[in-house]
Amino acid sequence: MVSPSSAAMPDKRLFRILPCAFVISLAIGIVNLGMLFLIKGNYGAGPNAVGWFTALWAAAYFVGCVVFRPLARRIDASTSSILMCFGSAAFLAAQFAFPSLAAAFVLYSLYGLASALVWPRLMAWLVSGLEGHALSRASGTYSISWSVGMTLSPYIAGVLSERARALPIYVGAVLFVATGLFMLITRRLAPAPPAANASDAVAAVALAATAAAKDFSTPLRYPAWLGLFVIYVLYSVLNNIFPLYAKDELAMSESAIGLFLLIRAAAMAIGFWVIGRLRFWQFKPVYLPLVLVLTLLLELAFALIRNPIGFCLGLIVEGAMQAFAYSLSIFYGASGSSDRDKRMSIHEAVLTAGQILGSIGGGAIYQGFSWPLVFVLAAAVTLLCAPVQLALARKR
Repeated sequence: MVSPSSAAMPDKRLFRILPCAFVISLAIGIVNLGMLFLIKGNYGAGPNAVGWFTALWAAAYFVGCVVFRPLARRIDASTSSILMCFGSAAFLAAQFAFPSLAAAFVLYSLYGLASALVWPRLMAWLVSGLEGHALSRASGTYSISWSVGMTLSPYIAGVLSERARALPIYVGAVLFVATGLFMLITRRLAPAPPAANASDAVAAVALAATAAAKDFSTPLRYPAWLGLFVIYVLYSVLNNIFPLYAKDELAMSESAIGLFLLIRAAAMAIGFWVIGRLRFWQFKPVYLPLVLVLTLLLELAFALIRNPIGFCLGLIVEGAMQAFAYSLSIFYGASGSSDRDKRMSIHEAVLTAGQILGSIGGGAIYQGFSWPLVFVLAAAVTLLCAPVQLALARKR
């Protein structure tokens, strides 16, 4: 049961978490798409190089989620967000001091490593002490916040890239600095939970309560994580490799590509809003396989689509499915858990693994073979995961 005090807590948390999540997501989206156009236009990177480029960012983020977990017990979520913002701005600024593809690979990976300081910690701070519908609503509101940032960022990145390829990176760095300053200024207005090594009485009481908490986790988190992995393989192909296909073979401009990705992200944001206000899917295993079934159908459809309108419709459906899979993963990962920092790190690690596979596989297959084969093999991965998810969903 959620106590009245814990139910009221998200109001103060959200005052800082929501703006932080929105602007960081906006900055990341602008930088990530801007970097794709930059390394393709300035350094001549092909689909395979772009796939590895984005995969290294995701791999660095994955490593950061693991490496920074001990650090998470020493600093609070607010401090880790501040470190991420200023560190990311520094790595992005260094791109212009060392203008080469090799330097871009290294600095972009360090930027991915820094990103691991923010997302798992923000989510753990958000969901601590919440269960049931309160948990669903809080995670839904949070997801809307970062997804709105992701919605706006592709089009902004496309427009900025048409004016100057370096402009999205400059704008992203400024947004990171602004967010770091915001989190620094508002520290006293809505403090984050104390760090695990804090010595004051409040921290001691919080740590004792955490240690004494019983774990009532649901095994439904496992099929939810598998669905998250599958949808993020598809998302990574569409977000990282599709812009190259759209520019080279559909003759779309940077701003038009950004608009398509904006529409996809808008569908995801609307999906978060709807799912966060519905309860019928909670603790109902029958809805878990829907993620894999619809993902499989989408992958087969993308293998056949050859025109921009078809891609636009497919991106809308994918965005909504991504919102559903993401919400299932957070909800079942956090429900009943006594260690939500760990569960949110697993959530981020799973989606990152999907991004790595989608980026590397999608880039290599597109460059070496064909665009439709990218989705055929993605569908094969989904088919391999389907019986495993069905078996896991039946365990209660």
